[in-house]
Order: sequence, then C-alpha cells, then structure tokens
Amino acid sequence: MRKKLLFPVLSIIVIILLGILTLDRHQVGEEAISNSYQENKIDLLTASVEELIGLPGIGPAKAQAIINYRQEKGFREIEDIMNVSGIGEKTFSNIKDYIYLSEVIYEVVDDKVNINEASSEELQSLPGIGKVSAQKIIEYRAIKRINSLDDLKKIGIPYSTIEKMEGKIVF
Repeated sequence: MRKKLLFPVLSIIVIILLGILTLDRHQVGEEAISNSYQENKIDLLTASVEELIGLPGIGPAKAQAIINYRQEKGFREIEDIMNVSGIGEKTFSNIKDYIYLSEVIYEVVDDKVNINEASSEELQSLPGIGKVSAQKIIEYRAIKRINSLDDLKKIGIPYSTIEKMEGKIVF
C-alpha cells in the first residue's frame, strides 16, 4: 500500500515545485519587462516625432499633432493627450504606460489680437485681413471703439472673414 501512494504523492510534489518555479520565472520576466518599459518611457514635453511614432497606434500625422498641441497648449497631465485630434480613450489606454511628463509647465498663451489697440501689422496677421481692411479698422476705431463683430460688419469686413477671426480677437 505504501508503494502505491508513493508515486502519486511524489508526482504531486513535483507538480507543485514546477508550478512554483514557473511562477517565479514569470514574475521575474514581468519585472524585467516592466523595468524596460519604465526605462523606455517617452517624455511628452520633449519627445520628437520619431520617438512618438514608436508608440502603439501613433503614426507621423498623430505624432505631429501631439507636438503641435504641446506647443500651443502644453500638457498638465498625460491624460491631456486625449485632447489631441485622433487620440481617444482606446489609443490612450494603449500608450499610457509608455508616456510621462518630466515636469508640469503652466503657460498661458494669449495670441488674441486686441482689435482696438493693434497696429496695422498685427491686424494683418489675422486671417483674411489685408492692408485695406486693416486701414478700415484703424480709421473706424479712431472715431468709435469697436465693441462687437457687428461693428466689423459695419466697416465692410466680409462675414466669411469675421468667422475666421472669431476666437482670435478681443475688443
């Protein structure tokens, strides 16, 4: 009877030992993979187009869009990358383990042109405003302050141009 039990008991012990060894190797492997991901993480504040293309699901166009967003608005947290056109929750979940922010920079960028104080050159930097329209604006505001988009219509600025300027001017 002892011999009959010896083989099954030894088999169970061997299976348990193999399971423990396999588990340890698997955990060590995961740690190594995890460490290599951490070493290879990309800083969103300094990453180049080439580095961003290395992320899962990011091609050249999305990489450039990320850089444009970084230059225009900046990143306060890695989740801000979902504000970039073409990057949704699915893409974010695929790349979140590969990105980080080395520091958080809050920068207020105010590129709006004050229509009542801008020089002719500044007015001409607005979409659809050339030398003639800039001069009309300057002449009108010498008489009366420009308070709304309707005032720009009165000056003779086309509605299509006014639409392009929305969000880029203040009164």
